[in-house]
Amino acid sequence: MPKKILLLCHDLTTRLHLTHVWSAAGATMLTQSGSEPPDCIVIDLGRRDALAEISRLRALHPEICIFTCAATFDQTLVEAAQTAGATEFAARSFVDKRVVRRLQLAS
Repeated sequence: MPKKILLLCHDLTTRLHLTHVWSAAGATMLTQSGSEPPDCIVIDLGRRDALAEISRLRALHPEICIFTCAATFDQTLVEAAQTAGATEFAARSFVDKRVVRRLQLAS
């Protein structure tokens, strides 16, 4: 069965090589995919609303892994993301591998 990933990161949609639905807002993917929640969420910390989105999505899906990524590491921002509810951080160039590994382990 294909995994459902909510991608809130524009440049990862093609690198993950997974079936996905994408919209400019990103968060609408949850409603477009029906009532089933995603298997994980990937959000780019470069988004202006990243921390608010993490908090909102954590409240909606307390059990789902929320990956964060960024082009550069910023300890303060990563800690703020964890406080908001993020589960893991990876550099943007490696987040696809981390997501695939995490989803394989969860299967």
